[in-house]
Amino acid sequence: MIKSNYDIVIIGGGVQGLALAYNLAKNKFGSIAVIEKSYIGSGASSRNGEMLRSAFASNEWIQFFDKSMQLWETLSAELDFNVMFTHCGYLVLASTSKEFELCRENVNTQHSFGLKTKLLNQRDVLKLIPALNPEMVSGGTLQSNGGFARHDAVVWAYAGAAKRLGVDIFPYTEVTGIQVEAGTVRSVKTSKSEISTSLVVNAAGGHAGDVAGMVGVSLPSQTYRLEMIVTEPLKPFLHPMLASLNTLSYMHQSTRGEFVGGAETETLPPAKSLKSTLVATQDMARKFTKLFPGLASARLMRQWGGIVDMTPDIAPVIGPVKKIEGFILDCGWVYGFVGAPAAGELLAQYIMTGKMPPEIQPFNVERFEKGEPIIDRSLVVPSETETEGGAA
Repeated sequence: MIKSNYDIVIIGGGVQGLALAYNLAKNKFGSIAVIEKSYIGSGASSRNGEMLRSAFASNEWIQFFDKSMQLWETLSAELDFNVMFTHCGYLVLASTSKEFELCRENVNTQHSFGLKTKLLNQRDVLKLIPALNPEMVSGGTLQSNGGFARHDAVVWAYAGAAKRLGVDIFPYTEVTGIQVEAGTVRSVKTSKSEISTSLVVNAAGGHAGDVAGMVGVSLPSQTYRLEMIVTEPLKPFLHPMLASLNTLSYMHQSTRGEFVGGAETETLPPAKSLKSTLVATQDMARKFTKLFPGLASARLMRQWGGIVDMTPDIAPVIGPVKKIEGFILDCGWVYGFVGAPAAGELLAQYIMTGKMPPEIQPFNVERFEKGEPIIDRSLVVPSETETEGGAA
């Protein structure tokens, strides 16, 4: 049963909201409620590619996501649940000389942060993945400790650990309004009852814009649908995770042999529907067979779509909103699965101490007003602020 009062209400029962709830409860913050309008993990948390890396290009992305990668190493033990985190390596593929030079620059930056990355030439990449089309290979960056985890297992792990620590989680409960008085959060109205609280966290994923609108805040983001496909089981041919800068695609092969991948079109139209599209299927098929000609005869098993709240620079927005006291953002995520362990721990630190950890400080929402977007040229999702390469 929902109580009439909570110290904090987290809107969104995905991996971001659950990770934050767990970290707050772990540090004995107080009474915590997680409100989810559908089933737990029903959004992008169960509709992503499961791929994990910190081999990015910018100082901000590397510092934050490597913090998360360190936490992934011990997450199963931390949550007492096997999240199936597996080291298999992560290759960022360059198909042109320009992309290869970009990888070279990125490796130098990554090494300054102590990342385990290595610059590979064409021969190295083809030796690692012989099935690749040689014409699509100029080299790449390999992160040896990159890998993947099961998204459903991660959601269950965080939810179970949070519950054991006293967090109240309410699925199938929709937030219908947030009451603000004199610029301060007072309560949250749901489809079941009204909750008195002075702290609300917007971790609503693809619906974050709607939640922000309840307090009169306009987010610098739009909702987009990203799609993925899965083939029938195939003989092993792709050991590391792979992201292609040239085709804006990302992929891996499951332990059952299925090829799992997604690719983004150069122009993504805003969308909130989860319905899969033929256009995306054709685009992915063309790109994947261009990279791996042997996939041309593979049969598709399934396809799915998920929505994300995407900012112009693809980076998340984390932290308070100056106009509304007690309203905190944890949204704008495209790489939210890999970033969840760090986001949950660091945002919990801010909420408990009032001090913003340096790893998440750059991701404040004010950066757009100041004209200070965070540019990372190693992404494989098209953005409004960077067009040279691109998510995974």
